[in-house]
Amino acid sequence: MVTDMKPKLLLCLALGLGGMLSGCSSASAQAGLVTGASLLSTDARQTKAIASEADLDRVVSRLQIPAQRFDAMLTLLEFAGWPKGNNNNPDPKVNALHDRARTAVDNCPGLDAVVDTMIAGLKDPKTRLPMIETLLELSGGFGGMQGYSPSTPLQKLMARASRAAYEAFDVPTVAKALADADELLRVTAVRQFGTPHELTNRLELSAAEIQEWKPLLPQMEALAAGDDESIRYAAAESLRRFPGTEQFLAGRESSETSANVLMRLVADRYYGEAYQQHFLARFVPLLSNPDEKARVAALGFVAFNQNSAPMYHIPFGLDVFDRVIASTKSGSANERGMAVAALAAIRQLNPDRSRIALLKLVNDPDENVRWRIPAGLADQLNRPDVKQALAMLVQDQSPLVSYFAILAAGPAHYIPELEAMAKGPDARMADWAAQKLKQIGE
Repeated sequence: MVTDMKPKLLLCLALGLGGMLSGCSSASAQAGLVTGASLLSTDARQTKAIASEADLDRVVSRLQIPAQRFDAMLTLLEFAGWPKGNNNNPDPKVNALHDRARTAVDNCPGLDAVVDTMIAGLKDPKTRLPMIETLLELSGGFGGMQGYSPSTPLQKLMARASRAAYEAFDVPTVAKALADADELLRVTAVRQFGTPHELTNRLELSAAEIQEWKPLLPQMEALAAGDDESIRYAAAESLRRFPGTEQFLAGRESSETSANVLMRLVADRYYGEAYQQHFLARFVPLLSNPDEKARVAALGFVAFNQNSAPMYHIPFGLDVFDRVIASTKSGSANERGMAVAALAAIRQLNPDRSRIALLKLVNDPDENVRWRIPAGLADQLNRPDVKQALAMLVQDQSPLVSYFAILAAGPAHYIPELEAMAKGPDARMADWAAQKLKQIGE
């Protein structure tokens, strides 16, 4: 979702981008992993089979027992397979646990035979969907992509696993997966809709293939208009390749509340300046949408747009700027926070108004608003009012706010503060501060 940046990206920005910090989102929940048999922090990535370090040790040890190896592999993939284990948790100890699980998977004895067993399971209709899911969790799905050239034995094995998973998505399997409760299966099935029977560079379907896929169109159109943004995006991507869907996709523009999906809907119908103008005509009203979730998502799009590929950059104007300023006064902390991120990204449209709006939020009661402010002030550090504001934020009671204020003001000037933070009780911030101190010392 564009409203909440993944913690992995947040960490990347925290360590290296300094003044380019606009748009990051805090993961406010503090994880509670400790050593031994104590429970991990509550997290969607944890499973009933693995809820502690001791649990992980037991499962990993079962990889050494041939009769238990396959089931142990399934448990590890459920715990740390793609994409779950690839998205960093706010607690670095949880990340380390995921890394251990993934390393155990990659170094599993007889991994080739395990993959062979998974692929064999694709032949049975009763186990096909679970095995597709498992193969995707194992391989990340990238090995089956056109143009991917694996080189190492492990990469080649992952490519074989991925390709087998994708090739198993025939029409009946896609039909079942579209209604499956698992999001990974559902999204992948949406992406596989309307593809040729074999994985080749052939893009156009034969007349017979079109007729085979057509009965699934109503289901695909329903998903394209559903509540899940990632599903809507994947559906727009697939439907644009399928004959006879142009009118349906054009009609979706007026009701679409996600800027990312809207961009996908517009991209194939307009080009160049006409594309930008048409997109903005649909996008700008989203910033004033009655639904707060839609407004926050639109603000996130403004915040992150310049981080996308140049071809997707949108030239935001003062109409967008004015609506972003209005959102900084919202009664919702979530909206104010994302408005600050958006304002930091487009502050050059009016640096003075941007600064004034940001300075008014220095005492905002929500840390998820305050920590974003320094990025929007980083290019006006010589102003007395900005210096005063950053000094306040450096001393903020929230380590998250303090850390980003230090980054904006110049971390080399705040070594004692970083050292204290590195020894503090907040595991995430302690890790970030330690890594920043190491970076400064290099």
